[in-house]
Amino acid sequence: MKLLKKIFVGLLLLWGLPLSIYCVVELLNPEVSSEDKEGAGAALVLFGLPPIAVSGLLIHSLRQQHQAIEAKSDREIELLFLTEIQGNNGIVNPLIFATKTDLSLDETKAYLDEKAVQLNGLYEATETGGIIYRFPI
Repeated sequence: MKLLKKIFVGLLLLWGLPLSIYCVVELLNPEVSSEDKEGAGAALVLFGLPPIAVSGLLIHSLRQQHQAIEAKSDREIELLFLTEIQGNNGIVNPLIFATKTDLSLDETKAYLDEKAVQLNGLYEATETGGIIYRFPI
């Protein structure tokens, strides 16, 4: 459905923008007769601006959908984080957390660093040279 909306937005803009530009140029051209200017104005209002307006509404709708998906994803990651803390007595391994959340290692490290600041967590080096995060329960 999103792909169809994107294609439709593209088609509307391909129709509306060039027609609107042409009509505005005709309206501003002093050499065009008043009759032609009236026709250009009518074409602009009837055939140029509505497709642009509809495409703007569709773009806004697509943007809201994208933000809703991101918010849901953030909530799911937060839930996985809290489950990991609860299940491991406050200890989170970045590699395991990255595999559970499908985040990259850099994104996981940034996320866990942010949570460590928020929740007064610490990160510690393990005997094998890895890093774990310890959060108070």
